[in-house]
Formats: sequence, C-alpha cells, structure tokens
Amino acid sequence: MRAQRECYPCLEGLARRTAGLAVPEGPEREEAFQKGLTYLAQNFSADQIPTRLAGEMQRAIRAAAENKDPFLAVKEKEMQIARSLAEEIRPSLGNDLPALIAFAAKGNSIDFFLDFGKVREEILKPVTFARNDTGALCSLLEDFQKSPERKKILYFADNAGECYFDLPLVQKLEDFAGVTYVVKENPVQNDLTLSDLERSGIRDQFKRVTTTGSDTPGLDLSLVSKEFFETLVCADLLFAKGMGYYETLPELCVPAPVFFLLKAKCPPIARSLNVPLNSYVACLLDYVV
Repeated sequence: MRAQRECYPCLEGLARRTAGLAVPEGPEREEAFQKGLTYLAQNFSADQIPTRLAGEMQRAIRAAAENKDPFLAVKEKEMQIARSLAEEIRPSLGNDLPALIAFAAKGNSIDFFLDFGKVREEILKPVTFARNDTGALCSLLEDFQKSPERKKILYFADNAGECYFDLPLVQKLEDFAGVTYVVKENPVQNDLTLSDLERSGIRDQFKRVTTTGSDTPGLDLSLVSKEFFETLVCADLLFAKGMGYYETLPELCVPAPVFFLLKAKCPPIARSLNVPLNSYVACLLDYVV
C-alpha cells in the first residue's frame, strides 16, 4: 500500500514519539527528532510505502540518539499487561480455530499510540470481523492436513505483547502444518524482537522461531537476511499480523497465499479494506506467482 496524505502527520507523530523515548530530555531530543523529520520531508511521496518510510526515519532517530531500542520500556509494560489479559481471557475460550483466531486478533488492539487503559478496554470486548475469511482459511488448512507432504506456515508476529495472544493459535496450527513464528531481528518501534520473545517467558513454547534479519516494520525484502529469504520462498502460507505486513506484503511477489489478521487502526488501511475504522479483519489473499 502506498502513502496517502494523512500518512504524513501520522509519521511525524511517530518521529516525535520515537525521539521522546530515545532521549530523556534536552537539545539532543530535538536534534534526534529533526533528523527523523528531515528524512521524512525529503522522502515522503505517494510512491512510497508508509512502513518503509517509518523504518528509515526511526533508524535515523536511533542513530542520532545513540539508542538502539527506544521503545524497550514501552514493550516491557505492554508485555506485562498483555500477559495478564491473555491469562485472564484464555480459559473462557474454546480450542477451535475460529475462537483462537479471534483471540489472536484481540492482541492487535495493542498500540503504543493508545493509553494502556484504553487498550485493556478494547481487548476485553468481543471480536467481530468486518471482513471474515476464516472459513476459507480453515478449508485451506484442511487441504494442508490431507497433503502427503508436511506444509509450512510462516506466522509473522506484530507488537511485542501479542505473543501471548498468538501462542494458542500457533500451537493449534501445528495440527495442520509446520509453523515458524517470525519476529524482528533488531528493534523497531514496539514490534516483537527475538530478545523480547526470550524475555517473555514463553519462548520455548513456540516450536520454531526465526527472525526477518531486519529492523523495519512490515517486510522489506531488500533488508531481510539470506536465511530468512530462503525460508520465505519455501512457505505454503504466510499468516501476517498487523497493518505493517498489510502495507508491505501485497507490494511483493510473495510465493504463497497470505492471511492477514489485523485491526484497521488508520483511515487509509480501513479504506483499502473497505471496512469501518478500528474494525477487525481476517482476510485471505491468494497470490500465485
């Protein structure tokens, strides 16, 4: 998805938030912010993908601030709250795929732009999908289960706290195919990194974990590791959480169907999906290349 007019103030807000977290106070904070803003002003256009702009902009801010993980404290708080909420909600759910998909979707309500009290309120609400391709996904997975060859699913994680909401679904998907949980190699905003997952207390409950080898929101094939690219091209299904992957994966020649699970938190995403703002989406796109 390409940038639209309202993406600019959103990215500017992200730059200010990143700089504010990267530098406690003083002129160094403003200098880091200006580095990010300069990059944004020089590179923003309707030809650009918003998440790629965000990745480069934050890279400039982190370098100026000499802070590799400005969102570390945010992620730690987010993970603590998410774990508590996931443990509170999970016992009341069934173990069928639709229920676990809805549970995983709840985790995508986590957003560092929102007050954590608001996040808790959203997560406790029931999930209703404005677009729901769960049935098509279940049919595809049943085909996987019947295949003489063990199929491969890449499950792309999003925000750090979502790992607690993803785990039951990842484990259930193992009934149909081999699942690899994909996290970021290095920090970018509040995306889940391998280090975050190792601190979560549940790392060992995921059978297979890999990283993109990069530090950008969504997926940028020019930045991923050779090992990840080789894993990607062998996948039979990409299961992608969050808006960053929705912005980037359709721009790529991906080798497999993509199932997007997200909350449409911004107007351009909602318009692209033709759903109301802040609605949940479970969308299966079948790419053949």
